[in-house]
Amino acid sequence: MPKNLSRLCAALAAGLCAISCGKERAWDGPDWRPQQPPQRIVAGSVLAVESLLEVISHNRLVGVHQIAADARYSLVADQAQGLPLLGASPEQLLSVRPDLVLVDAYTRAETLALLGAANVPVIRTRDPHCFEDIEANLRLLGRVTHLDTEVDQLIVATTKALQSMRQAGRGLNEWRILSLDGALHTYGEGSLFDVVTRTTGARNLAAEHGVGAFRKLDIEEVLAWRPDALVMSGDAPADGGLPDWVMQCPGLDLLPCVAAGRIIYVPSRLLITTSHRLVESVAFVQKQLLEWGKP
Repeated sequence: MPKNLSRLCAALAAGLCAISCGKERAWDGPDWRPQQPPQRIVAGSVLAVESLLEVISHNRLVGVHQIAADARYSLVADQAQGLPLLGASPEQLLSVRPDLVLVDAYTRAETLALLGAANVPVIRTRDPHCFEDIEANLRLLGRVTHLDTEVDQLIVATTKALQSMRQAGRGLNEWRILSLDGALHTYGEGSLFDVVTRTTGARNLAAEHGVGAFRKLDIEEVLAWRPDALVMSGDAPADGGLPDWVMQCPGLDLLPCVAAGRIIYVPSRLLITTSHRLVESVAFVQKQLLEWGKP
């Protein structure tokens, strides 16, 4: 067995043993804060990059997740392209000798184990379901990077923006909107799309019909619900027509909202963000509803 692979396997075994034995490390504590500000930080998730990039000195970032530089998935792609880009493998994360690694709820257990076995502090943010969760993630990231004051300013700005949008959306509660993709998937109660919709002042039709965070609909359901507007991920077709998949769903093009062109095309990076920049999703959807006026 190659020496490097042997070391990797040994580290993985040690890390998994620590997890299975219930061994806690200092950074696993709910209030952990490193004694000194970390200077070799890896932002190993798009959430971490979007949360910190505007407040952290870039020379403290020795690596960011490569997806953070992809404009399809990241709201800070332009800025991230100038930073060292890393994949998600523990070998790549460890190669830059980090003193702190920031990951998200979807990071693989073996990656966490290997980083822990290498005695590298790993902080994992939670999967957010509301703006309160997003704020909690921000405070966590601020604490472990010693950027509490800067993060507080982000939270204040975000809170003010939300207050303004909620005020502007007081006349939008007649709008019943539905998210939809080519497979007729939708987002209901418990999803961040539901949070976006309610924050605009509109109503999430899927949630009102008992749909959970994510479900595939039948075309009969969509037609029977008669949404006032559809929300789709991506750009509007260049020819001003409908996406090809709409024409492949018999009857969907006959919905009044489709016939009237009441489809909100939202860039995918806005719909999938889990950082405080979710307020940009709210603003995007609300702006279109306000322009339309009443349903």
